[in-house]
Amino acid sequence: MFCASVVYPESDGLNVDYFATVHAPRFAEMIGENCVRWEVHRAVATPGAPTPPFAVAAYFWVESAETFGVMLAEHGEEIYADIANFATVQPTRGWAEVL
Repeated sequence: MFCASVVYPESDGLNVDYFATVHAPRFAEMIGENCVRWEVHRAVATPGAPTPPFAVAAYFWVESAETFGVMLAEHGEEIYADIANFATVQPTRGWAEVL
């Protein structure tokens, strides 16, 4: 299993609600049955803890890296174009094998 992560820093113009309720669900739908699970996390400041290094992050667990790659090739242009609807910066993207 693999996990794709998308992490946005705090920035002017960041619309966390749009990301959480429109963009991330649309992305999970595009992944289809290959998506085992997905979550969106909003960072919160906690007294005595380090300042969160991000404002919002989404995680998508998938079974097949190859199928995920096919989906990105097919829908990538649409996915990346939607970023302008909620952010003025590009996210940090990650890909990891779930152990």
